[in-house]
Amino acid sequence: MAIYRNDEKRFKRDFDYLIKASRENNNLSERYIFLAKRILTSKKIKLPKEEKFLICRSCNKLLIPGVNCRVRLKQGFLTYKCLNCGNVRKVKYDKRIRRKSNRIGE
Repeated sequence: MAIYRNDEKRFKRDFDYLIKASRENNNLSERYIFLAKRILTSKKIKLPKEEKFLICRSCNKLLIPGVNCRVRLKQGFLTYKCLNCGNVRKVKYDKRIRRKSNRIGE
């Protein structure tokens, strides 16, 4: 069996496993997040936009909205505030996207 050094799918699978394990076990979550970030940085793997906001940049904790992360829509930005360290991350979103109306015929 050949082992490839730059097997991005394998590293992505390991990252997903560590994120899942950190959600289940609160005692070891900091260690799992540390290992997951280390996998990504050592192999220079880029995450999709949705997964970039799973980990706080300053305290390296898993961000779970409603538990240790506050998510708000404010002035064209989606803001993620870590409740552990207070770090805020902003993502610009399109204001033209509206909620679906319940009106018939429009």
